[in-house]
Amino acid sequence: MISGKERGEMTEFVYNLLKKMIFEWSLTPGQKINISHLTREFNVSAIPLREALSRLSSEKLVILEPNKGYSVSGILDEESITKMLEARILLETHAIRNIIRSNNLGVIEELSELTEQMFSVSGSINKKILDFTHLDQEFHRSILKAGENSFLLEAYEGMHCHLHIGRFYHIKGELDQKDAPTEHLEIIEAIRTRDVYKAEQILTNHIQDSTNRLLGKQN
Repeated sequence: MISGKERGEMTEFVYNLLKKMIFEWSLTPGQKINISHLTREFNVSAIPLREALSRLSSEKLVILEPNKGYSVSGILDEESITKMLEARILLETHAIRNIIRSNNLGVIEELSELTEQMFSVSGSINKKILDFTHLDQEFHRSILKAGENSFLLEAYEGMHCHLHIGRFYHIKGELDQKDAPTEHLEIIEAIRTRDVYKAEQILTNHIQDSTNRLLGKQN
């Protein structure tokens, strides 16, 4: 009998494989997911596959419809991306304000390490997108976490912003590997100097500008 640990590892393996297929468009937006076909292709039972799909559903990468099963979710439209941007700005500027006012500067080292890794991401374009978006997500999540408001952090994590951003990178075919981490360094410096107004403004501009670059808009 398979142990709980082994099943958990198998579910994680299947989850990462499915996410990779979604990001690489091997599973395209709107495509119905054939569980029987995937169990044969992955050589796994239906249990870890369904567990992985449930996790992807919570992240809004797949959709479960009654009597129809799972399908790959569509790409967010420009209006939805804009609304997500507005929510991020509200959450992250509040968090960065808390960081500075509570003098919680220990987060600087973590933010700096993540930023340096973003500059040096390498490999195939698909691997770079997955690695880069993960590091970018961890950078912004670290700001929310250091803001020490669990409700803000939970709201941020519930949006799964960077999973949607990563899918746009695949459409665009390139990363924001120069500008985004450079702007991260500016955010870090504003935290280091404890300039609340400057930190909020730089963070706001970063989220707006990175979204505009993603959507191919001129600033």
